[in-house]
Amino acid sequence: MSWNADELRHRAGELDAELARGRHPGRSHDGLALAVVSGQGRLVGLLLADHATGIPHPQLAGPAVVEAVHAARTAAAEVSLVKMRAVLGEEDDSGRRSPGPAEEESFEQIDFLSEGRR
Repeated sequence: MSWNADELRHRAGELDAELARGRHPGRSHDGLALAVVSGQGRLVGLLLADHATGIPHPQLAGPAVVEAVHAARTAAAEVSLVKMRAVLGEEDDSGRRSPGPAEEESFEQIDFLSEGRR
């Protein structure tokens, strides 16, 4: 696929704006932290479980936050990579053309306070 520089810049700008609007959640395995990042990986939300500050070892909340942010950024990177490849018309690692954009989770669908963690 041959593009001129202006068209490529335009497509990159549109993709950047789309990624900025995307929201991707990540939760720590212990449920202490939920992070939400944009499609660019920027942290846009963080929630600690109510009991996180009352646990016997509150210092465990720090690693939970890091784990949740890492999980959210991993989810964002997976979706973003597919979108970038689709825009650029690149092939994936198996040599096939990349499919259309992957599904994002709607911000309204993210369960910040799932049962058992309230």
